[in-house]
Amino acid sequence: MPRPNLPSLSLDFASLRLAYSRDDVTPLQVVDEVYRRIAADDDPFIWLHVVPRETAYARARKLIERRAAGERLPLFGVPYGIKDNIDVAGVPTTAGCDAFAYVPEQSATVIERLDAAGALFIGKQNMDQFATGLVGTRNLTGHCRNAFSRAHIPGGSSSGSAVAVAKGHVAFSIGSDTGGSGRVPAACNNIVGLKPTPGLIGMAGFVYCNRTFDVAPVFALTVDDAYAVFDILVGHDLRDPFSSREAVLAPAQALPDRFRFGVVADNQLEFFGDRHAERQYARALDTLIAAGGEPVGVDFSPYLAAGDLVFNSALVAERGIAYGQCAAQHPEQIHPMVLDALCSASRYSAADVFDAIYRLREYRAAVDATFATLPLLVVPTCGTLPTCEAVAADPIVANARMGRYTYFANPLRLCAISVPSGMRDDGLPFGLSLIGPALSDRRLASLANLLHARTSTRLGATANGLPQYITGHNAVTDR
Repeated sequence: MPRPNLPSLSLDFASLRLAYSRDDVTPLQVVDEVYRRIAADDDPFIWLHVVPRETAYARARKLIERRAAGERLPLFGVPYGIKDNIDVAGVPTTAGCDAFAYVPEQSATVIERLDAAGALFIGKQNMDQFATGLVGTRNLTGHCRNAFSRAHIPGGSSSGSAVAVAKGHVAFSIGSDTGGSGRVPAACNNIVGLKPTPGLIGMAGFVYCNRTFDVAPVFALTVDDAYAVFDILVGHDLRDPFSSREAVLAPAQALPDRFRFGVVADNQLEFFGDRHAERQYARALDTLIAAGGEPVGVDFSPYLAAGDLVFNSALVAERGIAYGQCAAQHPEQIHPMVLDALCSASRYSAADVFDAIYRLREYRAAVDATFATLPLLVVPTCGTLPTCEAVAADPIVANARMGRYTYFANPLRLCAISVPSGMRDDGLPFGLSLIGPALSDRRLASLANLLHARTSTRLGATANGLPQYITGHNAVTDR
C-alpha cells in the first residue's frame, strides 16, 4: 500500500472516515501526523499539555481492537483536544493558572462520552485565565496567536482550542462558553463554533466561570462535524445538577425556499470603526438574502441589557466560587483583569443579586416574544478583530467590544452557532452567528451549512478546501 500524503490530509470527519474506510491511513499514522504538526508549529502557546506520544499510540491501538471486535465507534480515530479547564483523569488541570493546578482522578463526563465514541484525546489547550476574557491574551505564561495574523488576537477564552482546530492540529476541540468563548475564537480563526442550549451538555468535571451560564461548545472545521460531536455529548449528566433531565430537542429541518430571520436594527449595529468587518457583514447577509432569506430588523436592547448583567451586575460574584480562594492566596499569579473582575463583585449586596435575576427574567420574556415570530436571529459574531497591541492599550473596552453580540446568549438560554462567513478585505476571517431559542439547536444546521458553503473556500487556516458534499449540496445553482 502506498504511503498516504499525511501532511495534506484534512482532518474534517468526512476526509478522515474515507481515509480509514479505504485503509489509506491508520489511527497510529494520524497520531504521528498530529504530533508532527504540533511540533512544527512556530506558536508554542497553543497547547498547555500534550499527552506522551506512546500514550496516544496505546489509545489508538485500543480503538483498532474495539472496532475489530465489532464495537460501533462513530468518532473512530478522530483526534481532539480540550480547553484546560476540563478534567481528564491523571492529566493536570490548570485553568490557565499554575497556582490552581490539580490532577483529577475522574474525567469530565464529556471526555467519557468522547472516549466511548472512539475519539482520540491528544491534549489540553491554552486559554484566558479562568476563562475570564474574550480576547485570548489574558494569562501570565504566554498566549497563542491568531491563526491568520500573529499581530491579531486569537479570541478567547477558548483561544488554543480554536487555533488548534484552525491550524489542523486536531479535528475538533471542546471548550467552555460563558459569554462567547465558544463563538468569538471560532470567528477569529475561520472555524465553526457550536454553542448548545444551556443544560443540554453536562459539565461535570469543568472548572466553572459562571456555573449558572456556562456551557460546553464544540469547535470544528465544518458544521456537520460540530453537530456530530454535539450528538455524542447531548444527554442528561447524572453528575451535573444543572444538566437538563427531560429536554426535547426540535428536529433538524431542511431549509425552505423562503425564510425570515431577525437582524440587529441598523441604528444598533456597531462595528467600532472597523470598516472591513462592516463590509463583510453586509456581504454575508446578501448571501442569505440570495438564498431566499428576508431580514427583519429587531430591537437589540433586551439582548444588550441581558449581556450586560453577566459582567456588570451582582451576578459577577459567582466567579469567586470556583477560583476566588486561589486568587486570594496567590494574587501574584492572577492576571490583573481577572483580579479586577473578582474585586468588582465586592461592591454588590445579596439584594443586588435578586434584582439582577428579576431583570434577567424580564429580558427573557421580551426576547421570547421575538422568537415567537422569527425562527432565528443573525448577528456578527464579532464587530471587530483588534490587534494584541490594541487590547493591551485598552483591555477592558477591547474585551467588552468582543462580547457585544455574544454576551447575552447563555443568560437568555439561547442556542447559537458561529459560522465562517468569508474573508474580510484585509485577509482576516469573519463569522456570522445564527441564534435560536432554547432547544432549537439542530434547526440551525441547514442554514449554517449553506452559509459556510457559499461564503468560504477553505477549512480554517489550512490549505484544504471544503468537502465536496458541502459545496455540492449547497451550490447556488440548487435554487
